[in-house]
This record gives sequence, C-alpha cells and structure tokens, in this order.
Amino acid sequence: MSAAARSLTRAEEETRPVEPLDLRRVCGLFTTGVTVITTGPDGDADGTTVNSFTSVSLEPPLVLFCLHQQSRLHTLLEQSGGFTVNFLSGRQQPLARHFAGRRATGTATAFEGVPHHFTEDGLPVLSEALAHLTCTTVDVHSAGDHDIVIGEVVELGVPEHGLEPLIFFDGSLGPLETGADRFQHTRQAS
Repeated sequence: MSAAARSLTRAEEETRPVEPLDLRRVCGLFTTGVTVITTGPDGDADGTTVNSFTSVSLEPPLVLFCLHQQSRLHTLLEQSGGFTVNFLSGRQQPLARHFAGRRATGTATAFEGVPHHFTEDGLPVLSEALAHLTCTTVDVHSAGDHDIVIGEVVELGVPEHGLEPLIFFDGSLGPLETGADRFQHTRQAS
C-alpha cells in the first residue's frame, strides 16, 4: 500500500462502528430526487417511496434502486418481474408520504384516490408523475439490510413536463425551486 493510501486509512485501533442513525443523518445531507416505485397487478398493486434511485447504463438502458429487505414490495416485485419508477413533482409531497407509510401487503388501498393506469405489461404507473420509467427486473443483489434492484427500461414517459421536481434534503421533502428560466438555455440548445 502506498504512503498516500495509508494516510487515508485509519489505524484499526482508531476505528469505531458507524451508528445507523448517524449515517442516515449525514446521507440525508445529499440532495436526491423522490420516486415512488410501483409494481404488481391490478387489485394487488402497491408502491413505496424511494430516494435511492440512479441510472446505471445507457446501452443497455439500466437503472437501479435500493429496497429494504423487509419491504412489502418484494413479493409483488418477484411476481410481476418488473416495476415502474415514478419521478414525483414538487406538488406531490402528500403522495410521497402516502407511499412511504406502512401498511399490510394486499390491503388494496395503495392506489385508492391516486390517479394511475397500467402499462400493456400490467405494471402500475402514477398518471400525474413528473416522469416515469417502466422496467423489467434483470438482477437483484443483496447488500446489508437492502437489496439493489436493477431493471432494464422498456418504456418511458414525461406526462407532466415543465414541473419542478420533488427533492429530499436533511430529512425534509420539498419542491426544487429553480426559477422559471433557469434551464431555458439547455432546452433551447437541444
């Protein structure tokens, strides 16, 4: 090991385990978008709020999200073979809270009063989401108390173009307030 690498590592006697709540607090200072992952057939469909989402590859088109191993979505995800990533807009804070709430699998109340539709493959999509990606599950990796779910994007849509996204920062949800013309130059250049 080089001297530079050694200087970046702590001696074994100095290391202490990282407390889960401390890790959660510090990672909460990384601003993320807010998504709702939906899956399952009509009548049994459900969803959960997730901010651990990222794109992985453009060719093939792959994305991933992390799902707690105790999540109610695991059985539905296995049964359906796919999922939809719904990007929430700033006005959808109540929807993020709704899907973050605890409830028993199959209570059939997850989508009650929530505008949604189903893809041709039978996966639920939140109709008023900022955008969505419908995916086929291609791999699941166990990592600590979560599973990393990788999906290949097979359908996408942007039904509510031009809205501000919902973000998560420091334990709070809120709209990203960018100003009306902040990204105008990017749109015109494309």
